[in-house]
Amino acid sequence: MDESIIETWWINSGKVSCEDLGEMTCLQVQSNETLDPQAWISHPEDILGFEYEAGHIYQIRIKISDRQGPIPADANSKIYELVEVVSMVYDPSTRLTNSYIVTSVGEITDPKDPFLEIPLSFYFDATIKFFGGNLGCNSGGGEIIVNDGKNLELRLGRITLKACPDMELEKAVSLALSNTRSYEFENEELLFFNEAGEVLITFKPVD
Repeated sequence: MDESIIETWWINSGKVSCEDLGEMTCLQVQSNETLDPQAWISHPEDILGFEYEAGHIYQIRIKISDRQGPIPADANSKIYELVEVVSMVYDPSTRLTNSYIVTSVGEITDPKDPFLEIPLSFYFDATIKFFGGNLGCNSGGGEIIVNDGKNLELRLGRITLKACPDMELEKAVSLALSNTRSYEFENEELLFFNEAGEVLITFKPVD
């Protein structure tokens, strides 16, 4: 007797690290009728027949059935199979993903690392909600906590602890990142704005 069920799922545009599964990444899914940006849960199992492409939000219909016979210890008791792709929409938040050179922060133009005398560089990965780069002397990274293609909020995390001759640039970069509330691309540059719409920091894409 076939006791399988059909469900409609949303699939997010980026994967996340799977808890307790080492370096594996998982799909982010939800079965709400209307997409809820705060309701994603990780799904470590493959969906048979589904060809995932990062950067797109999907709505799909899947068949969920019980796995037959003895179930291996590392296997799920359910099998997930694609029935149809209902929709596939480009996620504008993924445009942020790239490597960048800092071209200005506040009144400082073309800031450089005081030790290496090279431009400050950053990398943003919208799919895993991570960013990192050179703050002006130390390196730091953190989490992208809001990004919908327009609104943006960042949370700095771990920072190296070099003894820096001058912390003014680093303070300016750190403060600009912490106060960012939105962004846009203009004339081949990436601009971060504060809540008042003032430009805090600008970047030039590496490629």
